[in-house]
Amino acid sequence: MPVVCVGIAHHSAPVALREQLVIGPAEQHDFLNAVAGPAADAGFGELAILSTCNRTELYAALADISRHRPAVPAELRRLLGARGAMPADQLDRHLATHAGPDAVRHLCRVAAGLESMVIGESEVLGQVTTAHELAQRAGVLGPVLGATFRSAVRAGRRARTETGIGRFPASVSTEAVRQIKALRGELRTARVVIVGTGQAGQRAGEALLKQGAVDLRVVSRTVEHAEVLARVWRAVPLPWHGLEAAIREADVVVSCTGAPHAVITHELVASALAGRVPERPLLIADIAVPRDVEAAVRDLPSVTVLDLDDLQHRVEGNIEGRRREVPLVEAIVEEEVARFEEWRHGEELRPILSAMHTHAEAIRRREVEKALRRLGPVAPEVEAQVEALTRALVNKLMHGPTQRLREETDPQRSGRYAQAAVELFGLEASAS
Repeated sequence: MPVVCVGIAHHSAPVALREQLVIGPAEQHDFLNAVAGPAADAGFGELAILSTCNRTELYAALADISRHRPAVPAELRRLLGARGAMPADQLDRHLATHAGPDAVRHLCRVAAGLESMVIGESEVLGQVTTAHELAQRAGVLGPVLGATFRSAVRAGRRARTETGIGRFPASVSTEAVRQIKALRGELRTARVVIVGTGQAGQRAGEALLKQGAVDLRVVSRTVEHAEVLARVWRAVPLPWHGLEAAIREADVVVSCTGAPHAVITHELVASALAGRVPERPLLIADIAVPRDVEAAVRDLPSVTVLDLDDLQHRVEGNIEGRRREVPLVEAIVEEEVARFEEWRHGEELRPILSAMHTHAEAIRRREVEKALRRLGPVAPEVEAQVEALTRALVNKLMHGPTQRLREETDPQRSGRYAQAAVELFGLEASAS
């Protein structure tokens, strides 16, 4: 069981819990290094964190996969719980644990979009790739998790090139826009404010334009970022201090910043509403984790707030075509899991097989030298024939056991065979 995954996801954890465990890209290096020591004490030498708006998952692997030590997911649960500063029993109700091939399968399914709120959405593949890169930079990614993440990225890419799972691209951002249109109706006459210029904000803006929105405002803490998008969308860029005035004039607000706390507060919205017609409705879509909009904003008159939990309940429509592609994607996932297991099996056997052949070659060399000394001076061609004969005999004798070890796919039998080889050949020292 060299790979273990512990985490929460939108399937079982509400956004109020998920936002407590979000670890942004800028924080991941420090987080991974901080937990590396305790994880190593629990038997893990490799780490990676996948943190998105829908999931936070900690992946770990044994440093030496030739040693069959049991995994200890409890320590990973503790490390994750410490991040959210919450009681263990509160977190455990929502945690999922995957181990061994199932952990590899899970990450492949995530990268392929099978575990997303919107089946087949494409953003998650980039997030898996980023998690891989960040763990590499932090120096906590080794051969096992490296191979695990490469398998997942391959599965994600193949899913989108070999099947129709990504047909009619959709994401949380585009689903939010779809719900906005369903609730608001015609968007051509609506003034829309986008708060945040990251990937989610960009996707939301593109989806709004496709749905007919023409009056866009873009608000960002970095006004230069807002200006870049405004030029592309023919929108109006606004500085952060203009957020209240922008909300006052808005019909729709889409908020998707990476802020660690609410940026659209009850006080801010109440102040904005004081300067507009009381009956004029305001629709706010909060697609950020942690949430950008304070829960109390829902209590304000004429204000409707959609967050990720609301979207999850509505997101089932119009994706039946993608669901029909799921069996094809699952077949790709299984191929990549099998490919990983073949690699892992080879990695576990490599030191044992190398020791077996080194042991056999040492015996062959000793016996050839003894034989040549007994024979006395011989012609070079005779010595070459003796070398060839003995090498061929050793290779043929070793071929059967080597092939049997390599071809055994059952983990229990493979482990027994490997242990038997170590004991029968006396390889304890050389194979360790």
